Amino acid sequence: MKRAGAVVACTAGLLLAAAAGAQEENACGGPAYDLARRFVGAWQEFSVTPEGERLEGRLDTTLEAGGCAIAQAYTSPDEAFSFRTLGYVDPASGEWLETYVLSNNRPATYRWQVDGDDVLIVRIAGGDPATRRRLRVTFVDADTYRVTIETAPSGADDWTAGLVTMTRRLATEP
Repeated sequence: MKRAGAVVACTAGLLLAAAAGAQEENACGGPAYDLARRFVGAWQEFSVTPEGERLEGRLDTTLEAGGCAIAQAYTSPDEAFSFRTLGYVDPASGEWLETYVLSNNRPATYRWQVDGDDVLIVRIAGGDPATRRRLRVTFVDADTYRVTIETAPSGADDWTAGLVTMTRRLATEP
């Protein structure tokens, strides 16, 4: 019975691919995809405190589906907290939409927006509706970026900076 299910799933996938037509060359290229490529890799995230940095977890980011989707997998060192994401470029805005599913059962959807040299990852669904939330990503260099969590009351534009993390690319093994 498992084999029959696999055949049905494979056939359904082929039919969907045929219905969508052949992918255009460079269908998933351009500035939004170039931006996402900066995040691809294996990373360690550290909270920044007055006492120093503390390891918070590992983040693995990949581009999938021919480079048209971004997927992230995060796990804390003790594996008590994790999340998975899946995102795509919204054809109407040209911006990434990314949905997070957290191990504490609190899903949220974010929209990526370029703000000068920073990337704002703005929550557009999920979470407390009384508080707006965004992540300000600032690249320090190709292998390090800082994330500042910013919040504002609903309907206000007075953003307050909160927790800061540093995310560093793990060295690739030879």
